[in-house]
Amino acid sequence: ERVTPLVIQDLQLSRRAALSGAAVAGVALFTGASPSGPSAVAVPLGADRARFLSPAEMRTLEAVVDRVVPGVPEDTVAGATAAGCHEAIDALLGAFTVSPPRIYAGGPFSDRGGSRTNHFEDFLRLDRYERKAWRLRIEGSRGRKSLERNSRVKGYQRTYREGLAALDESVPGGFANLPGPARDLVLRGSDDPRVAAMVDLAVPHTIEFLYGAPEYGGNRDLIGWETIDFEGDTQPRGYTREEVENPESSGPLDVVTDLVGVGPVAAMGSPELLHGLLASSGGRFEGLREEVGRLAEPAPEVAEQLRRMRSMSDALVRSARAGVMGEGR
Repeated sequence: ERVTPLVIQDLQLSRRAALSGAAVAGVALFTGASPSGPSAVAVPLGADRARFLSPAEMRTLEAVVDRVVPGVPEDTVAGATAAGCHEAIDALLGAFTVSPPRIYAGGPFSDRGGSRTNHFEDFLRLDRYERKAWRLRIEGSRGRKSLERNSRVKGYQRTYREGLAALDESVPGGFANLPGPARDLVLRGSDDPRVAAMVDLAVPHTIEFLYGAPEYGGNRDLIGWETIDFEGDTQPRGYTREEVENPESSGPLDVVTDLVGVGPVAAMGSPELLHGLLASSGGRFEGLREEVGRLAEPAPEVAEQLRRMRSMSDALVRSARAGVMGEGR
C-alpha cells in the first residue's frame, strides 16, 4: 500500500498513521464496521446543505482537509474530501441549527451488523447541561458574562471562520486554487496564529470524521473504513467463530514516526487504544502530538541500552577511522 505523508507545521501525518477509526470528545462516536454497504445519514449533507460556513469558506476548508489525508491521485485510494470530511465539520459547526443537535448519534445498533433498523440515524436529545456545554464549545461565549466567569471562550465557529479567512487572504488568488504541494508549503510556513488555531482543530476533526460512523457526515460510503480494511460495528450479529479463532493481524503502525518524527512505538492496531489517544488529546492537534510523544518515550532500561549501543557504535566508528588513517601513513 502506498502511504502518502502530509506535512503540516513540520509534522508528518500519513493515512496509515491516521488512527484506524476514532471519535473524540463525543463528536464522532467511534464504531467499527464490517460494511455491507453505505448507510444513510440522519441529516442530509452536501454543498447545498451547508449549515454554517459560506460556499467560499467551504472551498477553503475542503482544500485544507485534502492535505490532512490526501486521496487520488496522490494516493491510491480516496481521501478526506471524497469522504466528505469538510461537510461533516461544517455540520458540526452548525449542529444547533437542527433538532436534535448533531452531537451524539443514537444506538445501540446501526444496520451494518444485522439490525433491521439503523438507530444511529436518530441523534439524541441533549440535557440542559450537555446543551449548554456543547453550545459553548461550538459557538463560544460571545460576550455573555454568564459564560465568561473564568475567561472568554472562542468557539469552533469563530476559530474556523477566522483561520479560513486568514489562510485565504495569505495566498493571491485563494488557497483552494493552489496545487496540493503548494498548499502544504503554505500551511507549514504560515506564522499566523489564526491559521495555526484552525489547523489545530481541523486535523483531529478530519481524522474523527473520516474514520468515525458515517452518520456524522464523514466516512461517506464507508471510504475511511474500507481504505484501512477496518471491520467495523458487527453488533447485534457479533463475530463468527472463524473471526474469533482466526483474527486478522493488523500489524504495527508506525504512528510515532509519522506523527512526531521519532522512532516507532509498539503495535497500535487497536482502535480502542487509538480512540483513547484522540480522547486524551482534547481534540487538538498539539494535544495529539503530545500524547503520541509520551508513548514514544522509551522505558529507562531501554533508554540505557540504546545509550550503550550508541556509545559502542561510536567507538567502533572511531576505531575504524583510526585504522584507515594509520594505513594511509
